[in-house]
Amino acid sequence: MGLAASTASAEPLTVTSASLSRFALLTNATRFGPLTWRGGIELTSANKKFGGLSGLIMSDECTSLRAVSDTGRWLTADVTYDENTLSGLIKASIVPILDDKGKPPPSKRWGDAEAIASGPNGKTIVGFESRTRVGAYDLSGKGMTARFQNLNPPKDIVRGQRNGELESVGYFKSGALKGYYIAVAETNPDAQGNTKAWAWNGKRSIAFSIKQLESYKITDIALLPNDDVLALQRSYSAATLPGMAISRFSASTIKHGKAVEPEKLLDVRAPFYAIDNMEGLAVCERNGELRVNILSDNNFNTSRQKTLLLQFAYAP
Repeated sequence: MGLAASTASAEPLTVTSASLSRFALLTNATRFGPLTWRGGIELTSANKKFGGLSGLIMSDECTSLRAVSDTGRWLTADVTYDENTLSGLIKASIVPILDDKGKPPPSKRWGDAEAIASGPNGKTIVGFESRTRVGAYDLSGKGMTARFQNLNPPKDIVRGQRNGELESVGYFKSGALKGYYIAVAETNPDAQGNTKAWAWNGKRSIAFSIKQLESYKITDIALLPNDDVLALQRSYSAATLPGMAISRFSASTIKHGKAVEPEKLLDVRAPFYAIDNMEGLAVCERNGELRVNILSDNNFNTSRQKTLLLQFAYAP
């Protein structure tokens, strides 16, 4: 399954990829618990529309990607490799994400796309934060001219802190929650300080929570082939150096009114590791390996932040 843009309205985008020689900057380590380094790249572009990438999906073979920008744009590109190592992006393009009337977002608040996931029947799910909503786009049928189709998420999803309502979405294609969508807040805590999350299928809604890891906040999720949930967690503020954690929990632990406790797989911080404001997470398979891909959001602040794409093999 490729993810390349399929409409003449997509604007070609020149993206420069600079390879990262290592993930652990002070050692030659390539193994990090169940994760093995498979390369990373720093992405730059002279096009001022490039940046703010907040959510990520990859094609099944890890050969193309689609990301969403918090200014309401799709980014699509093919992914290149040097043998088995991530090396760059080619054939990149960018195009506005359309609303239900086929119009581009009228403002950044309306275009604040924070999450993307593969949905049912070839559709793509997008979660928006500032004007909180979750919708599906028929990109496989209508290309990048596809319009927003409301998925009617639970109403409580809008009640988080400003700029912290909705950060992650997904869709269960099998298992006990088959047919359910999932969404996770960034800063919408329950009474115990856990992060609120929801699963729904149009008939039933399950409100649950995820136990928080130290100062981290969940910025994306990805569903593994067995429907376990992989969570990307980010610590990023003016007072601390950037941190990134990855954790995992079973879909079977999702119960209404209960808190799940993820298993921590990785916990690293700058300046010892090549990380920034990590916000996008996706999984795919390449050469028989399950690959975990992590993308950073530079907030269009190119003097202080970077757009990084990291890739690891994951062997639980």
